Amino acid sequence: MALPKIVTRLSSVIFASCLGVSLVTPSYAGDRIRWTPDTDRGNVGSTLSGGRRGQTTVSCNGDPHATQVALMVPGDQSRLLTTHANPTLAWHVKTAMPVSITLHVADPDQATPIYSQTIDLEKTATVSVTLPSDSSLTPNKRYRWTVFVSCPGEHQAEISGRSFIEYVNRESLDVNNLSSLEQASTYADEGIWYDAVAALLTASSQGVTNAETMVQTLLEQGQSLAEVTLSTVVHL
Repeated sequence: MALPKIVTRLSSVIFASCLGVSLVTPSYAGDRIRWTPDTDRGNVGSTLSGGRRGQTTVSCNGDPHATQVALMVPGDQSRLLTTHANPTLAWHVKTAMPVSITLHVADPDQATPIYSQTIDLEKTATVSVTLPSDSSLTPNKRYRWTVFVSCPGEHQAEISGRSFIEYVNRESLDVNNLSSLEQASTYADEGIWYDAVAALLTASSQGVTNAETMVQTLLEQGQSLAEVTLSTVVHL
């Protein structure tokens, strides 16, 4: 006589426990993320942020309690890849007062930015921008993007963070039938940083409660010092 499914499942759990094996269901596996950098593409030697090399998190006057901008990129500025010609760029601004933010995306072969946008932000938030169709990236070219943030109460004072992005072709990477969390895990495992972050922001907008934890996990695995919250996300 066949055993009921619940008994069969319980027997499997007991057997796995005896062997020291953890059973992970597909839904639980989707909650995990592992950053596996692409060692061949998307690397830069350093970045400039607020006038200093190697920083991706900058505060006004160097005060950690003041207005701060943190780019959502790996701490060592490596593996800065996307599979989209119109990718999403994201950063976090911590502030107790309204600030003005300007984004520039620059082509190294052009004198003027291919995309610019300025917004006013009232409070702490994560900001993401998806480049429009008339500002598409060319494959296999490294672009620079810079975020300028005004320092409240300081006339003409501002901080800035700068990073890079490269559009690569990954036709074999099919994520169309995956959930946002599954897409993020797939992108991270393939070393596609920007798309992994964008998928997690989409998951957060869909009400996935652990998206913020996964964002922070991804940043930590990428050796970033940024501390990002998703309680307020502004998407442009």
